[in-house]
Amino acid sequence: MRVFIGVTGASGQIYARRLIEVLHEEGVDVEISVTRSAEYVMEQEGVDLPENVRRYDPKDLTAPPASGTYRIDAYIVCPCTLHTLSSVAVGVAGDLIKRAAVVALKEGRPLVFVVRETPWPRSALQAALKLREEGAVILPACPAFYHGPTTIEDLVDYVVQKVLDTIGVEVDLVRYQPRGMNFR
Repeated sequence: MRVFIGVTGASGQIYARRLIEVLHEEGVDVEISVTRSAEYVMEQEGVDLPENVRRYDPKDLTAPPASGTYRIDAYIVCPCTLHTLSSVAVGVAGDLIKRAAVVALKEGRPLVFVVRETPWPRSALQAALKLREEGAVILPACPAFYHGPTTIEDLVDYVVQKVLDTIGVEVDLVRYQPRGMNFR
């Protein structure tokens, strides 16, 4: 399996790092492109991405993921800015990440937007709906708490588990701990 991950400048770079780590552990071929704003945010958040992945310059629209003839099994934008989401929704493909997402849509391949920004203006909600109608999955980075997380890593793993479930990579990052339910 080959996965392309576009890393944009939203906060939450830890999601991209963990996603890449787990995919690599599962033997998935990971290719990435990282925007300059993502690099800046990584520096601010103290996050480094794994080096064991093929990297493409986000300005290189001739890179293989920019073409539908290059076989990618799933495309993920993580974390995803609302700017990237909205640009793809209207077909603006000014960098490799956006172009790869447009390619995923036109080829009917799995495409997941892990949006981290909040709140969403009406225009972003409309863009998300349009992309969903075209087959993309909009997966906001919203960790849950019913599994009993005790660390930030537990919260990150919950979101990463959801992304991997969406693209069909079977892992067991989250241990659900059912608690008694009292519905009074």
